[in-house]
Amino acid sequence: MIGTYEVFLLFFGYLEASNKAQRADMPLNKTIQKQYFSITEVADQMDLSASQLRYWEKEFALLKPKTNARGKRFYHQSDIEVIEQIKWLVKDQGYTIVGARKAMRKRKEVAEQMASAVKPSAASDAINLDRQKLLGRLKSVRSDLEAIQESLIQAH
Repeated sequence: MIGTYEVFLLFFGYLEASNKAQRADMPLNKTIQKQYFSITEVADQMDLSASQLRYWEKEFALLKPKTNARGKRFYHQSDIEVIEQIKWLVKDQGYTIVGARKAMRKRKEVAEQMASAVKPSAASDAINLDRQKLLGRLKSVRSDLEAIQESLIQAH
């Protein structure tokens, strides 16, 4: 691992890295991911209007973006996830704002419902697997019952 002093020397060309492995360990090679997004970026990404987002902030207590001294909103990824859930409830599922607010109290269930709606193939695969297990179990019980029935018939 290269220390801060070595990074400084490498950066200004006073020291050469002896191999690529040392260069890969440098903290300067990390990708920077954006932490906060403006209201227009979120609105464009979600295909909503900025006024709609501001309205939802008033209606849903979970949606609280950070604001700077001038009042400009900055949304974190967790805020965007809440917006996705609200949008799914209101726009896709047809909930009213009051109904969506009640449903958002059970956020975990809403997230699971969204996931099953987005990935129907995964949900249907799980259902088919459960159905196959159930059918196998039923066939086993049926054969056991038929064997019992035959033994009863032979006993009489």
